[in-house]
Amino acid sequence: MRSEIKKMMDYCTYCPKMCRFSCPVSEAAKTETYTPWGKMELGGWVIDRELSLSPDVAAASYQCTNCLHCQKYCEHDNDVPAALQEVRRLAVQNYTAPDEVYDLQKRFAEHNNPYGEDLLAPIRKSFPKAFSKKKKEIAFLPSCHTLKYYPERIKTYFNLFDKLGVAGVYIPDNPIQCCGAPLQALGLEDDFREIAEVQAQSLRDCPYVLTDGPECAHAMKSSYANAGFPLLSPVLLLMEFLQPYLRHQNYRSKARIKGRIAYHDPVFLARYLKVMDLPRQILEELTGFPPIDLSFSREDTLSAGGEGAYDWVFPELSRKIAARTTDEVESRGVGLLITACAKSEELFRRVAGHIEVRDLYQFLNEHILNTRKGES
Repeated sequence: MRSEIKKMMDYCTYCPKMCRFSCPVSEAAKTETYTPWGKMELGGWVIDRELSLSPDVAAASYQCTNCLHCQKYCEHDNDVPAALQEVRRLAVQNYTAPDEVYDLQKRFAEHNNPYGEDLLAPIRKSFPKAFSKKKKEIAFLPSCHTLKYYPERIKTYFNLFDKLGVAGVYIPDNPIQCCGAPLQALGLEDDFREIAEVQAQSLRDCPYVLTDGPECAHAMKSSYANAGFPLLSPVLLLMEFLQPYLRHQNYRSKARIKGRIAYHDPVFLARYLKVMDLPRQILEELTGFPPIDLSFSREDTLSAGGEGAYDWVFPELSRKIAARTTDEVESRGVGLLITACAKSEELFRRVAGHIEVRDLYQFLNEHILNTRKGES
């Protein structure tokens, strides 16, 4: 593994920066150090022990949103996030990672999520039926970002289930309220492995595991297995789970809306999980026309500035990255931006200006009236 990482770093070091424009961080920070070339060259020196892993050098390895956009333009298909992950792991071990990394580690250790609070408490109070479980029901794990920023959305999801005739879904009321992806992204590999092991054990009897978080789905599908703790149950994105119900149920939707809609492909949904057509199909069936694709869309989509827990460490640059998308939407005279990731939605809302930012599932629930035609 180390030799593969070093090979990728060497390829980047001797490349004439062909992917420079694709990196959201270097575009926002306006510095060559944070281009894929710069970060990988520093990383290569660290791996070769030609450069000490000082706090400044370590911080450079965190100047990456793990968005993989540079890979799309790389002749060698280099996985820059995977290579920088090794430097981050070493930074954590050497206590030279940014302070924000250790702060998040402490919160996670105390509360089993990066936000440092019981994220399920509002749901227990306002919507306790979400936790009702019968034998062999389907476990639904909303992302910690949904639980933190949009706890009311849990009721939206269960409204959708009712309208589409979905039964047998519940939210496990357990202490772990995050898939652990932020831990792994920040180089806290041992902490991530602990979460993966506990989750793999606690979910072993579920027929399916659902999540609304693209980064969560990738973690549970791939990262758990790579850590040695594969889930025995299939992991489905909520939209994948709902697709057959949307196709075969007799539901009635509201009248077609007026105005144009832009859709942002969340990085982990499009680039990691390769789910791009389905959200567009859902929106087109509801509105009667396909959503507008942004200049960078589908596998070429732009980072929202929060993937890989980047916004925890560099909030100001994160907002600049998010604003690239919302500024384009506004400049094109589009009033509504829809995405399918709670973290991306929250980041876009912070910089949205005069446009409205909505969640795909929320939009879907508002436009589906019932499961049987002719009823109101």
